[in-house]
Order: sequence, then structure tokens, then C-alpha cells
Amino acid sequence: MLIYNPAFDSHHAIFRLLRLLAPAEASAYEIERIRILDFYLLFPATLRLVTFPRSAVRYRRSAAGPANRYERIEDPRRILDRLEPFQISGLRYLAARELIDVSLFAEGRVQRTAVAIPEPLASAVTEANAAESELIQLLVGPFRNVDLYGSSGLKARTQLFEYRYDPTAALASS
Repeated sequence: MLIYNPAFDSHHAIFRLLRLLAPAEASAYEIERIRILDFYLLFPATLRLVTFPRSAVRYRRSAAGPANRYERIEDPRRILDRLEPFQISGLRYLAARELIDVSLFAEGRVQRTAVAIPEPLASAVTEANAAESELIQLLVGPFRNVDLYGSSGLKARTQLFEYRYDPTAALASS
């Protein structure tokens, strides 16, 4: 029996990444941050496990959505690790098509370029973002603006990445 899961599809990863980059402002994302945001775009019910920053508390109930009993995530960090090759493959494709800045990608950051997305794909991105507008607003708004590193950063709040050994966390404890 074959079961399709969009989480493990490189083409769907490209679509999700474009969804996250479409409403973004000009500044670049860190690759770790975009991977975290992509995880929550895929599995919004797991937002219940996140410690929200004060600027995002109003999104807590609406963005998480109903839990899917067929899609329980027992170990979110392990799922994120399994997603990495698909996410990186998607980012490499976007860089090859110059939809993201190649030099910034080589430095570990992701920024959308001015290259136009083909119209049918752009329409699909807009439509999908409109259907999940609260979630997109949370991910590209407050979650984008919270620091990535340190004990109150996005990595610590989500517990998806190790954060205790981040450079800024080490400076704060000294």
C-alpha cells in the first residue's frame, strides 16, 4: 500500500517554501528558521507545544487548528530531521531557478529575489495562503521577528533544535 505524505515530497517543499517567502519582507531568513516555519506550516496542530512570544499570543488558538487523529507527531524533532533533505532540496531548486538569492543561500540565509514566479504557481501560493491566513500571519509575522537563538529564541520555544550551545546563549550565561 502506498501512502502519500506531502511532508516528504520535494515538490511540495518548494511550494511550502514559496508560501513562506511570498508575504515576507526584504530581509533574509536563517535556514534553521525557515525549516522551523515549514514544519509548522505542515503540522499546525503541533503549535500547541510551542511557548508563544507575547506578540503572538492572540494566534495561539486559531493558528493551531484542530488536531488530526491520524497524524500524531510523537517526536517533532525527529520528524524535522526527516524533513531536512526535502527542505534543503527545495531550497536548492529555488536557488537554481534564482527565486532565492544564491549568495545568501551559500551563507545559510534565504531571501526571495525579484524573479517572478510563474502565474499558475503564484496563484496557487496566494490561494493557499489566503485559506490559512492566520497561520501564515503567525509564521511570517511574530515567529519571524522573535530571535532565533538563546533561551527565549525560536529554537528554544519550539524545542525543534538544540539551542543551549548557540553563541548568544553562551554569552548570556557567562
